[in-house]
Amino acid sequence: MGLWRIRTAVEDRPGGLAGLVDALAGRGGNIVGLSIHTDVTGVVDEFVVDIPDDHGAALRALQEHCPTGTVTAVPAHRREVGDDVTRALLLTARLRSHPNRLPAALAELLMAEEAHWTNLTRAEGVDGSEPGTAMLVPVGPLRGVLVRRSSQPFTWTESSRADALVRSVMPSTGPVPTDRTIRTNEGTALSLRQVREADAPAVVDLHRRCSPETVRGRYLAGMREPTPQILRVFCDPDRGLTLAVRPQGEEHPVALAHLMYTLDPGVGEIAFLVEDGWQGRGVGTALTRALTVIAADWGLAEVRAETTLSNTAMLRIMRRFGAAVRTQEGSYVHARLPVAEALQNGPAGESGRVGQLARLMGRG
Repeated sequence: MGLWRIRTAVEDRPGGLAGLVDALAGRGGNIVGLSIHTDVTGVVDEFVVDIPDDHGAALRALQEHCPTGTVTAVPAHRREVGDDVTRALLLTARLRSHPNRLPAALAELLMAEEAHWTNLTRAEGVDGSEPGTAMLVPVGPLRGVLVRRSSQPFTWTESSRADALVRSVMPSTGPVPTDRTIRTNEGTALSLRQVREADAPAVVDLHRRCSPETVRGRYLAGMREPTPQILRVFCDPDRGLTLAVRPQGEEHPVALAHLMYTLDPGVGEIAFLVEDGWQGRGVGTALTRALTVIAADWGLAEVRAETTLSNTAMLRIMRRFGAAVRTQEGSYVHARLPVAEALQNGPAGESGRVGQLARLMGRG
């Protein structure tokens, strides 16, 4: 018998995962571990499987069920069998006493072959690596940890896990606040406040002031103003977060920003409605930056946005933050943004994850 760590993309349809499990069981495979990842290819399932005979037959069976045909397998060790959350919590507890051992902890968390401190101003060794086999994890404005793993590329979920482990050993700052003031790159102060039921008239007025094209770009439909049901969703914390955006010192909102939960593990959805007169003034970029920081605080690995080809402003913002953009059904666009990478490589004028967290929390 042999243990194997197998990764494959899962087709997004009912029964997709069941088909993979049946394929492994049909070849005598016993699944002893399962982890769900988010990556540029979509949802990636990682199985730790005890296979009695040649693992090649199991891989070929999985390839028949895999939409991309890409299945990777590397030998696994018995010490790797266990709960990922438990492992991360134990590493966090260990780092409380020995924070300087962060590289070793990251290597253990990610099952990497190598991890060492590096200077962020030089960051040697990333460009010459195979795509996805080296990951730079920022720890402060000047230094980070360079992690390498040749066996399998790092996923967006693993990047998010690494970022969370780093934050566990940094000085405590508490949760990222949602109601506060942020600034655009031009210096305009914007007040963010979670939408409440009392804000319904102001939210409706904002929609009425927006052009039909702006509203259609937000909802992908010809809706003129939000229905009472939609307004209830905006105020429901179980659905996510909706922020009313006001110029500092003013009463009327000029934009709405949404970060909503989805059923996909580790994935949130973002959307904006910006009044026409405020478009092109950096509001969307500032809100994307703020919501991405909040998404990291929630433990999300990815945020997504749905829009149309005509919404060039939204597409430009998402690409600036490093989103993968794909056209669907001719005129609709699906953008997928890895949270940890966006915090590290945001638009010019930001100094990485630590700087963005400090700015949003009023400590930078």
